[in-house]
Amino acid sequence: MLLDGKVAIVTGGGRGIGRGVAHALAGEGATVVAAARSPAELEATARDPAAGRGRVQAWPCDVADAAQVRALVRWTRRRFGGIDVLVCSHGIATVRPFLRTTERQWDQTLAVNLKGCFLVGQAVARAMVAGDRHGRIVFVSSVNGIGSEPQATAYDASKAALHGLTRSMAVELGCHGITVNAVAPGWVRTPLTEPFLTDDLLSGRKVVNPLRRVGEPADVAGAVLWLASPSSSYVTGSVVVVDGGQTAMLPLPADAGLL
Repeated sequence: MLLDGKVAIVTGGGRGIGRGVAHALAGEGATVVAAARSPAELEATARDPAAGRGRVQAWPCDVADAAQVRALVRWTRRRFGGIDVLVCSHGIATVRPFLRTTERQWDQTLAVNLKGCFLVGQAVARAMVAGDRHGRIVFVSSVNGIGSEPQATAYDASKAALHGLTRSMAVELGCHGITVNAVAPGWVRTPLTEPFLTDDLLSGRKVVNPLRRVGEPADVAGAVLWLASPSSSYVTGSVVVVDGGQTAMLPLPADAGLL
């Protein structure tokens, strides 16, 4: 197994991509601590047959609260002896025109999507350095960190800034043998995107990428698993795009007939 004997924390592990990542890491032998704000969702992740027998532990945590983050990291170290892998898969999104976006919406989005990654990333990196672990840190970002779409100002900004945080951490932590990377998914079927997944988009009648389909959490989990494994030991400071070719494709007229 790729991660046999390793210990991982996965934030946002209660559902969507985070749940898929938690199960993928556990499937490769890792002991996983899944963290999120919803205890019920976390328990569902831990009880799922895909989690294996006791390989996924649930720990409620608000990533925007520094005290709760410290408690999560402290418990994981005491219970399992150290931390080898961190995957930050938490996130929120507000759909609102730029001119009507409130300061509260902006602050809340940045607090979870950016500050939360900083807090968890710093706490886990400190634990890795203290334990002399050549760890792996992976942030789940979005193609919205590369390009922007209307009515997603705070979300777009948080994901673009997360790419900057990824590079900065990679530069500073490389001397400790810690790699830091991000994955940038395109359209993926999750509770966050469910309200926007129309029948045309799901069926492929509306072409959003060359593969003509919406991704699943497992598609992203595969990339995360690679970045968390020894196979990616020379990869750091990178953003791996997992979008079915969405960002490679120019928009086409509806009657172009090319796809």
